[in-house]
Amino acid sequence: MKYILGVLLVLFASYSDIFLYRINIVPVAPASFFIPLFMGLFILNYSIKDFYSTFKSHSFKFLFFIILISIVYSSFSDAPIDVITTEIGLNFMTLILYSFSLHFFIVESKQTVLLVLATALLVLGGSLLYDFFIGLPAYSKKLSEAVRKGGFGENPNQAASGIKFLALGVLVLVNNNKKWRYITITFMLVTVFLTLSRGGMASVILILVLGTMNDWSSKFLIKPKTVMINSIKLGLLLSILFIALLSFSEVIKENFPAFSRGAAGERMDMFLGKSKVTIDEGGNSGGRAVVLMKYWNDFEQKPLGYGTSYTSDRRFNSLDTHNYFLYLAVNFGIVTLIIFLIYLGYSIKLAFETPQFFYLIFIALITFECFLANNIWYTRTLIISLAFFDSSVYRKKI
Repeated sequence: MKYILGVLLVLFASYSDIFLYRINIVPVAPASFFIPLFMGLFILNYSIKDFYSTFKSHSFKFLFFIILISIVYSSFSDAPIDVITTEIGLNFMTLILYSFSLHFFIVESKQTVLLVLATALLVLGGSLLYDFFIGLPAYSKKLSEAVRKGGFGENPNQAASGIKFLALGVLVLVNNNKKWRYITITFMLVTVFLTLSRGGMASVILILVLGTMNDWSSKFLIKPKTVMINSIKLGLLLSILFIALLSFSEVIKENFPAFSRGAAGERMDMFLGKSKVTIDEGGNSGGRAVVLMKYWNDFEQKPLGYGTSYTSDRRFNSLDTHNYFLYLAVNFGIVTLIIFLIYLGYSIKLAFETPQFFYLIFIALITFECFLANNIWYTRTLIISLAFFDSSVYRKKI
């Protein structure tokens, strides 16, 4: 039974279930088939009494708080009722997926957990490579014509985000084996680079910097001497990687001319240092700077929040916040934002107490992700990764 549950987690983490539905291999939407199947098998396989212990997790408490606050704030929200109920429903699904995944990672063996995370990484990253060099079956004209590919993740940024979180989880489990560590890092670098996701590449560099500085140990080993030695190693590693990416980019441009022009060409040149990194000044309606200023002004006018789904209401807002801190502040007010910051601070405290250095890297990635996405908890790969990293903290306690 646990292997069936593991396969379902792989489908969720790699977005394979959505892809199978898109191409009509599975005729029923995941929310009506795979997710209920996962819940039913989970209840049959594990004791409800043992499952109760997952409620002690600080992430469970925070996600449960988000459900409560979204219900309370729905009472005075001007957003359509269907938008509000959808958001509350998604919050419930997030909590359920997190809780079940956390219990799975706590009670199952390290080998089983590694098999699940590594398979999910290979499936998601492999789908991106296949999509890039061969092409997945076209089920959307927009996706089939897109230069940047996302594999099963569809959106390149979403694919890059999923790959980096899954890769970090695999690195936790193979960090004592240099061979598999470097294989995982290489796979992560190549696949994330192909998405041309700026946030993805920045996150990968963050993982490399922090991991190398701490000698890829789960314990905290950062000392002046260690930093100096590992800085030299990191410099050599990044130089080698840059040369490899430079060579790889030329192969891409020769075989895929679309990557040498337009927005894709600009991103490619930016990664390779051939063009200046520019900040979106907000010159168009979709610029991040415009969105940031718009919602910041909204927050200043009403710091206690506008109500559930205000930023999702397309009657008043063409785009959502693209920033989770602003999402909480504008929809649910400054108090909710402060509670989230306390949650992040407590997570950092747990990383030092355990100690789990990789957990600290994970929290750093989440914090960075909050500046890029308006609701990170609706990304299933991140939720499953959160459950895995929390299990590394709570496995000894529960």
